[in-house]
Amino acid sequence: MDIGSFIAVLIALVMLLLLGAPVGIAMGAAGTLGLFLVSGTKGLEIAVQTATGAVNNYIILAVPLFVTMGVFLGRGGLGRRIFDIFNAFLRQIPGGVGVATVLSCAVLSAMIGTSVAVAAMVGSFALPNLRRLGYSLPLSMGIIAGGGALGILIPPSIPLILYGVIAQESVGRLFLSGFIPGILAAGFFATYVMFCVSREKVLVEAPASWSERWKALKEGYWGLLVPIFVLVTLYTGLATPVEVAALGCILTLLVSCFVYRTINGRNFMLVLREAVTSSVMILFIIVGALVLAKFVTIIGLDRAVGNLFVTRGIPSWGFILITMLIILAMGCFMEGASIMLIMLPILIVSIHAYGINPYVYAILFVINIECAMLTPPIGLNLFAVDGIAKSLNLPSTLGVVVRGSFPFLLLYLLVMLLVAVFPGLALWLPAHMM
Repeated sequence: MDIGSFIAVLIALVMLLLLGAPVGIAMGAAGTLGLFLVSGTKGLEIAVQTATGAVNNYIILAVPLFVTMGVFLGRGGLGRRIFDIFNAFLRQIPGGVGVATVLSCAVLSAMIGTSVAVAAMVGSFALPNLRRLGYSLPLSMGIIAGGGALGILIPPSIPLILYGVIAQESVGRLFLSGFIPGILAAGFFATYVMFCVSREKVLVEAPASWSERWKALKEGYWGLLVPIFVLVTLYTGLATPVEVAALGCILTLLVSCFVYRTINGRNFMLVLREAVTSSVMILFIIVGALVLAKFVTIIGLDRAVGNLFVTRGIPSWGFILITMLIILAMGCFMEGASIMLIMLPILIVSIHAYGINPYVYAILFVINIECAMLTPPIGLNLFAVDGIAKSLNLPSTLGVVVRGSFPFLLLYLLVMLLVAVFPGLALWLPAHMM
């Protein structure tokens, strides 16, 4: 392995990030430098080929489509209507509004695929409700930050798409692998919320009348049909993830335009611009990270890491534990897609050498990224919820969000432990995929 080139690339990456360069550009530039140091001008050709190959990959097309579907959902008001359904049926029980918030995050996660988008969307309408009923500020923000992180575990999931591309595994099966662990995490969150509410002076609203519940269901059932459509088509194999994303975009756009009429001729271009901007940002990160990953593969870092673990006689559980700790530490400084794209090419050789099921490792990896969403100083969900709270004139600080999110971080770690001990949680549904 070319240690000199690796150190030079590492220094370049850190310097660019410290100078404030966008993450995608920093990784792409550092990777291109490394390829040039290793292969000269041919390395520049390799960088260009890697970048163009990334954006031309058919599966990667699902990423901007799911991002666009999330924008249509947010601007179309479907998220609020889904919350209204759960709130109408649950608000009369202690902690019911908190549980409704968690369930709204879970349902929206089955449509969007990005945690920050889920947290931002739910936070905008759930946070005022939680505070009005007397939920403490840390708990209110923790519910939204923790629940939002479900966005990359419950299918569809952008990190799982990237995992499938790099590891050459079925994206549809990866999606289904995350469903049961995601529901398990949501169940833990709801239980924790009800436990906390039993210790806090939280108001319990009067039960909604059946006419109110019917009205909420009538106005919001379209929002529930979209995740059902996504999961059914994936489970039955009627459509590929890319086709599901495309059809989901069309369905959410039609509902927003013609059912709720929240997207119209006046704001359509603004909504489309937001979708394009968000998609391009994520694609920049993907391209940059794949260029950096190409350099890592060429210098043989993946093989060196594999030899380091195997030759030292480290058992498979030790490999999983060490790599999860490394990923968790990286999550304090990088966002999830970048971690996936940098680390997986390094670890994939070792995963196969140990005979670890790639679907189980994928779910452990993604849960770890979810934990990274809740760890400072780069935890994106923390900043998203903090920004929403400040926009509502709440006395929020990053410390308050971290304090409220920490129990949810521990619950994610518990789910990760359960998946590691009982891999059937991730494997049962894909095994029954039609």
